Amino acid sequence: MTTNQNIVACGNTVDIGTPVVLWDQARGYACPHKRGRQHCSQHDPQLNDAPTRADSRYQISDPQTAYEELKQCVYQFVLHYDVCYSSYHCHQILQDSTFKGSHFYLDLDGTIYQTCDLYWKTNTAPADDRQGNERAVHVEIANLSWQALAEESDLYHAPKDLYRKVRERWRFDLPDKYGKKLRQPNFQPFASRAYGERGYFSRRINGRMVRMWDFTEEQYQALIRLCVGINQLLPSIALKVPFDKEKRRTPLDKIKNFATFKGILGHAHVQGGNTDGVKKKYDPGSAFNWGRLRKAVALKSK
Repeated sequence: MTTNQNIVACGNTVDIGTPVVLWDQARGYACPHKRGRQHCSQHDPQLNDAPTRADSRYQISDPQTAYEELKQCVYQFVLHYDVCYSSYHCHQILQDSTFKGSHFYLDLDGTIYQTCDLYWKTNTAPADDRQGNERAVHVEIANLSWQALAEESDLYHAPKDLYRKVRERWRFDLPDKYGKKLRQPNFQPFASRAYGERGYFSRRINGRMVRMWDFTEEQYQALIRLCVGINQLLPSIALKVPFDKEKRRTPLDKIKNFATFKGILGHAHVQGGNTDGVKKKYDPGSAFNWGRLRKAVALKSK
């Protein structure tokens, strides 16, 4: 059986060279709460607002016109950690919400799940101007963030740290009920990098000290391919990340041009919590290797 490697926007596809499970395939995850984008006209405008409608209502009347509109109005790819054990767990959490969703999940083993056509909006990052979801595509990358640390695990109440050192590498102790749901059920999730003897990274982001272990090597490899593919489908999403030329690094806090930046950025870059009712965000977190992503996509853009 051939494994799908295509991502989809208005029926147009791009082969990104890594496994992608689509929403309408076996073992796929369908976005539970998609919405219409205000600047796209090829759908019923009642779909732009809550509540979630029946899935049969989400129809694109003229895919080619829709695609041209989408290429004009979407220019950001926003990266998140999901604060979940796996993409299966993430999907459960989003299903149980009343409005949340994400275009992509990126699992521990590097499997990408696309949950809906990119034409639709998902409520993943309103940003400080409350317009963030209109201009963006989102990916939830499986990582517990600080919830993997016993002393900070207020959601899952981990009795001990959920990463342990195995032959000089840090392995995530994934519970069997989630491990069995991976596309590769025998996959061993090791952090791609470690920080010193403690293993986890610790950096301040939007005012909070964020402590977390790194994403897996398989996630980084798949994410780079996903970024390139999204740029091919939606060229307004440039192959670049925020970068401070004086400090020679990607900033971790909200950036000044968060609403106009065209490219790949984190949830923390667009949402500092400076608007009433909008929370501060910290993802993709202190461990995320922005330097690696920046260099990889720069090479692909030449």
